[in-house]
Amino acid sequence: MSVRVEIVTPSRIAWKGEADQIEAPGLQGEFGVLPDHAAMLAVTRAGVVTVHQGGQSSRMVVGAGFAEVAKGEVTLLVDVCEDGADVDKAQAAEDLAAAESILGTASPDSREFQEASNNAALAAARLDI
Repeated sequence: MSVRVEIVTPSRIAWKGEADQIEAPGLQGEFGVLPDHAAMLAVTRAGVVTVHQGGQSSRMVVGAGFAEVAKGEVTLLVDVCEDGADVDKAQAAEDLAAAESILGTASPDSREFQEASNNAALAAARLDI
């Protein structure tokens, strides 16, 4: 038995297929979904999604969004999805340093701070892959 998974960004369906299990970064912590999981909605944060299929695992960096689990299906609606195999760790380290520099000087209630916070979370996820 498997669960259908779809990871959708504003511009495309980034990943679609069957999985034995999926792990995603929830706002309140990581969560996993197996076949016959109870229906749920969750807010997700930037992080790493792992899709397990027949002993193989695929890892993707995703941005913040939402997850819906219902009747053998998982749909992640996220702002970004990148294949973990394509991550440039050197670039991610530079992006994280730049974002942290902005976070150290920007006002916490500014748009600049929010963007830097999101960029830092994505860069940290890329380094975590």
